Amino acid sequence: MSTNRSEIMQNAAARRKKQADLLASLPPNTLYINLYIRSDPPLSNDFHWAFYLHSGTAEAPSGTKYHVRGISDSWIPGHESTAGIVSENYLCVMIQIATLSPGTHKSVEQIMKSYDERLNSITGITCRVWLIMVLHDLVEKGFVRFDVGKLERECFHFGNEYSLSATLNEQPRPVVKSMFSS
Repeated sequence: MSTNRSEIMQNAAARRKKQADLLASLPPNTLYINLYIRSDPPLSNDFHWAFYLHSGTAEAPSGTKYHVRGISDSWIPGHESTAGIVSENYLCVMIQIATLSPGTHKSVEQIMKSYDERLNSITGITCRVWLIMVLHDLVEKGFVRFDVGKLERECFHFGNEYSLSATLNEQPRPVVKSMFSS
């Protein structure tokens, strides 16, 4: 029985090391769309959508997750600093969409939070609808340059491709670069 416990502990340590190595390898000042599975088995095109702005360094990897979530009959913003984005439960895939200059982080954060006070007055709001609205604003302000509809379809493709491995909790979770990345 101690062999099983020892093996489990070794596997957990190896998983944490892979996650730490992945987090340390993320380039600073990169913006991602993170997709999270919602069910097991996963359903096609059914994800929780969030942004992640990686602002840390290899020595001190960290960033900010921006998303909205439904609680009962309302929606609330969920913007939080994190040093463990790659080890979050149900993470399916991280899609790199842009590299931002460090001086733009405050302006980008303002855009991410610009809908917070009126989330529940937006008809048809979901985490994906919110993210797409923010993407349009980021394009309009010149922080990113791509066709939002094409990027959304690409994200669905990546999510569907990696959803089964997410249910199996294969580590580390994939980080891919969008073909539309700016």
